[in-house]
Amino acid sequence: MKQDRKIIYTVAAIFMIIFAILIGYLVYFTIFKKKEMSMHTQNNRLNHLESEVIRGNIYDSKRRLLATTDEDENRVYPYGNLYAHVIGYSQYGKTGIEALANSELLYPNYSFLSIFKMASMNEKFKGRDVVLTLEHKYQSAIAEAMGDKRGGVVVLEATTGKIKAMYSSPNFDPNQIEMNWSELNSDEENSPLLNRATRGLYPPGSIFKVITTLAYMRQSNTLDFHYNCTGSISGDNYTIKCYNGTAHGEVDLSQAFAKSCNSYFVALSESLPDGALKAVAESLGFNGSLDVDFGYSSSRFNLTSSDSAFEKAATAIGQGKTLTTPIHMAMLAAAIANDGVSMKPYLIEYAMKQNGQIKDRNMPVVGETLMTEEEAYTLQELMEGVLDFGTAVTLPEKGLVVGGKTGTAQNETEEDHSWFMGYAKDPNDESKAPIAFAVVVEGGGRGAQALSISNSILEAYRSSN
Repeated sequence: MKQDRKIIYTVAAIFMIIFAILIGYLVYFTIFKKKEMSMHTQNNRLNHLESEVIRGNIYDSKRRLLATTDEDENRVYPYGNLYAHVIGYSQYGKTGIEALANSELLYPNYSFLSIFKMASMNEKFKGRDVVLTLEHKYQSAIAEAMGDKRGGVVVLEATTGKIKAMYSSPNFDPNQIEMNWSELNSDEENSPLLNRATRGLYPPGSIFKVITTLAYMRQSNTLDFHYNCTGSISGDNYTIKCYNGTAHGEVDLSQAFAKSCNSYFVALSESLPDGALKAVAESLGFNGSLDVDFGYSSSRFNLTSSDSAFEKAATAIGQGKTLTTPIHMAMLAAAIANDGVSMKPYLIEYAMKQNGQIKDRNMPVVGETLMTEEEAYTLQELMEGVLDFGTAVTLPEKGLVVGGKTGTAQNETEEDHSWFMGYAKDPNDESKAPIAFAVVVEGGGRGAQALSISNSILEAYRSSN
């Protein structure tokens, strides 16, 4: 009898564990994967709603219409290419906001009047409208400055996480997506459907020196590393030059950071313990996930202890096998500007019923503390020196406090890429949230073209209210 009871208890315990796992699995999808499941293109419930509900409108933060549905139930995008990647499209699957806000855009307006019209006049329900954090003045200024260049740009508020602009080029006209689908989908040379702002992976070049500097800061209390730069540095079967072979002379951290001295940072990296650079990179999101609700590519840091001396030296200055995205670098710039605290980036401000009632308003969410206040203050000082007496001295501040880091990333297949990551604050208006941004221009390295686009961002920030 005792043996039988033991078997019964064991079987019961197994069933209870299985039941608990099933309940946990259900709760996980209901709570943590709700957004992901609601916007999934294979969600049959939402596919059924498409036949009963007219998709809601999409607006920017100033209520400028970015997407609507016409009388023939065709989706219309008034600004065409300008918001192509961030707004997305709703044919051939859904992308961008059309996917992210799918459940809100198809949320039926079950008012008495709408139900009456549906029953008696066979009129469809109207979905909720969605208001975004995007601001047209940033998006249009970036597009004008980018022209026909390739690249990606992200602008966000450092203290809230609101994304003010997200632009990618080349792009496409979502109004013509059905007509041009075959051509767009097969264009491997230009990849116009790729959102370079979130999914474009690029070698970071010298903007990675922010991370190398942070790794050094965590290993030293004095920050007194000096180096005599002769224009290049040599090691075991390699020689790395400074930009244009410039000899910077005797430099400390502040001078080397501002002038982006490759020789200094290679020498600096040699003083770091094995694994120190990787540990800091991963603490900042490399080889991991970003706290965002939209699709992105994960930044990669692949340096190992068995790699060559050249690979280690190249990695310290943002070359080697390291890859990153504009959204990631904008988030890092924002955390530095926000005294070390990362705010979760978001695109949707709120959903709105047809009577104007606001529903599901998103609020700023505090993310990880990526660095101490002291570390952030030091990086702010270094980044502001880049504009005061360094490689971005030509970028006009005009009354703003601006910090940043330039980058020229070598590329095996074409001209060097041009990077700039930075932030801006208005010292005369405390009510204006500081912004952070990252710009990459493919093949724009020699002309430092990311700086001209950054200037357009700063001009838009000055005129914002």
